[in-house]
Amino acid sequence: MPLTLTDHESEVLRDLLHDFLPDLKREVARTEQHDLRHLYVERQELVERLLEQLNRRPIEGGTQLAAT
Repeated sequence: MPLTLTDHESEVLRDLLHDFLPDLKREVARTEQHDLRHLYVERQELVERLLEQLNRRPIEGGTQLAAT
């Protein structure tokens, strides 16, 4: 599912994900329950992929993210 974002939306999303990632990594590290840890790891991987896509794209002209 493609997601098209304006320049401003791309910047805000990038900042939100960047700010959220350290807390998520801490949760992964301290969670002992297997199922919950697995869920957090999946979320961490998604956030990292989205950040990678957002960081690859120039801000000008909007951003289109592709679902993987």
